[in-house]
Amino acid sequence: MHASRHRATSRLLTFAALALTGCGGTAEGPAATPTPVPATATATGPAAENPFAGTKQFVTTDRAWTDGGLTKLSVRSAEKKVNTQFDTWEIVPGTGEFVTVTLAKDARVLLTVPIRGDDAPGTSGGEPLLTSQAEFVTLLTQLDPRTREGAGFDLSFDGEGRVTKVQSLYKP
Repeated sequence: MHASRHRATSRLLTFAALALTGCGGTAEGPAATPTPVPATATATGPAAENPFAGTKQFVTTDRAWTDGGLTKLSVRSAEKKVNTQFDTWEIVPGTGEFVTVTLAKDARVLLTVPIRGDDAPGTSGGEPLLTSQAEFVTLLTQLDPRTREGAGFDLSFDGEGRVTKVQSLYKP
């Protein structure tokens, strides 16, 4: 009986972690974040040009824009922690310099509240909704600076260092 209750609790915690992160696949806890690559990373060859290549990063951003038909973000590594008191996330901004990353032309952008606003009828604020890159730039630019500073994003990078997926972290 005890083992059965333990497995059920374990499954419930895993489900809760997946629901909080909006991710699937592994049963890592919600506080597990990829090891950040510092903005000042030094290397030689292709790694020096693309320190995020092939990684997943949690970041904050200070701006987004379009240049030459490509969407660009100014980002710096950050950390996300579960705030168990309020069942939400706490974002701990990094302290390094912001670096510019480029979204792949077919990058997916999934937004939650507060980035996408609260005007999607029939959906919860934590449900990530697919958004165009152009709309993402517009929404991020229009955000109050304090809200933008407190927003976090999970980014996935391809082997060339281009962002293939942006997902905002839900914050009520």
